[in-house]
Amino acid sequence: MFYGWRIVVVAMLAMGLSNGLNSYSYGLLVLPVGTEFGASRMDMMWGLTAGSLTSVLISPFAGSLMDRRSARMLFAVGAVSLALAMGVIAVSRNVWEFVLAFVLPMPIGATLLGQIGTNTLVSRWFTKHRGRALGITALGTSIGGLSMPLIVQTLVDAYGWRTACLWLAAIALLVLLPPVWLIVRNRPSDLGLHPDGGPGDAAARAAAPGAAAAQLPDLLKSVEFWRIAIAVGALMATFTVILANFVPYAIGHGVAARQAAFLISTVSVAGISGKLIFSIFADRIDLKWALLGALALIALSLGLLVRFHAHWIMLTAAGLVGLASGAFLPAWGALLARLYGPFIFGRVMGRMQPIAIIMVMLAMPLSGHLFDRTGSYGATFLTMAGVAALAFLILLPLRMNASEGAPARPQET
Repeated sequence: MFYGWRIVVVAMLAMGLSNGLNSYSYGLLVLPVGTEFGASRMDMMWGLTAGSLTSVLISPFAGSLMDRRSARMLFAVGAVSLALAMGVIAVSRNVWEFVLAFVLPMPIGATLLGQIGTNTLVSRWFTKHRGRALGITALGTSIGGLSMPLIVQTLVDAYGWRTACLWLAAIALLVLLPPVWLIVRNRPSDLGLHPDGGPGDAAARAAAPGAAAAQLPDLLKSVEFWRIAIAVGALMATFTVILANFVPYAIGHGVAARQAAFLISTVSVAGISGKLIFSIFADRIDLKWALLGALALIALSLGLLVRFHAHWIMLTAAGLVGLASGAFLPAWGALLARLYGPFIFGRVMGRMQPIAIIMVMLAMPLSGHLFDRTGSYGATFLTMAGVAALAFLILLPLRMNASEGAPARPQET
C-alpha cells in the first residue's frame, strides 16, 4: 500500500479531533457554561468569534510554516494546543476565561490540524488521486462530528462540563500524538517516492525544497481567488452558525438534550455520505459545481428550519447540512490544489482562509444578537440563507475548463 494513504488516515484523525472539539462540540457547552456563569447567548458566541479573530491572524503564517517546516512537528504542536484549550475551559471561573481558551490555544490547534494543515500535507502526496485523497481526509470532520458530540454530552451528563473538558484534553493527547510522531512525513521524496506511489529519484528529492519556496501570484488581484473565498466564507459562516446554535434551537422547540445532540451527529453521518460520493467523482468533475451545490443545500436547510419545527424536519435539515459539508470541505482543497499546485498550497489557503473566517466572525455575534432581540432563530437563519444565496450568484461565473475539470487561469482586475 502506498505510504500516502497512511498520511491520509492520520490527517483524517487530526481533522476529526480538531473540528470535533472546536466546532461540533461548542454548542453542547453553550447552555451549561452559560447557565453557570449567567452569560447571555451573545456572550457565549464570543468564544468562536475570538477564535476566528486569532485564526485570521495566524492562518497566513500557518500556511507558510506548512510549506516550509516539519509537518510532524506542527501537527504535534496542534495536538498539544487542543489539549491546553480544553484544560483552560475546565478551570475557567467566568465567561471571559472560557473565551480565553478560544483566543489562542484552540485556534492554533484547529488551524494546524484543520484544513490548512491536513490539506497541505495530503496534497503533496497525491496528484492523480488527489481529489479522492482529500475527500477521504475530509471524512475526519464528519467522523469527529459524529462521535465527539455524543462523547461530550455523555461526559457532561456523567461528570459535569469541567471534568468532561479534562477528559477531552487527555483524548486529544493520547489519541493523536502517537500516530503523528510515528507516521507523518513531509513529502513522498522523503521516502524516495513520487506522489501516488512509485520509486523516487535524486532529482525529485532535490526539487522539493525549491518547489516549496515558489513565488505566490498576486492573489488579491485575482477575481477567481475572491469568488472562491467568498463562497467558502459563506459556507463556513452558515455551517458554523448552524452547528453552534442547532442544539439550543432544537431544545427551544421541545427536543430533549440527547436528541438535540443527535442532530449534530446526523449532520456528520450525512457528511460522511457526501464526502464518500465526492471522493469517487472528485478527480473527474467540475469542482465549481460541488461548491454551488453545497450553497444551495445549506440555504434550503435554513429555509426548512425557519418554516417548520417538527423533529423530522430538523433531521432532514441536518442531513442537508451534512451533505453540503461533504461537498464543500474537500472541494475547496481540491480546487485550490488544481489551480495553484501543491507547493504553494499552504500559503494560498493560508491567505484565503482569513477572508472566510472574517465572515464567520461577523456571523457568530450577529446570530446571538438576533436571538437576544427576537427570542428565536428565525431572523438568524433567514439572514444566513440570504448570504448563501448571494455567494451562489458570486461563484456562478467562475471560469472552468469543462474538458479537463480544471479552473481557468485566474483573471486579473
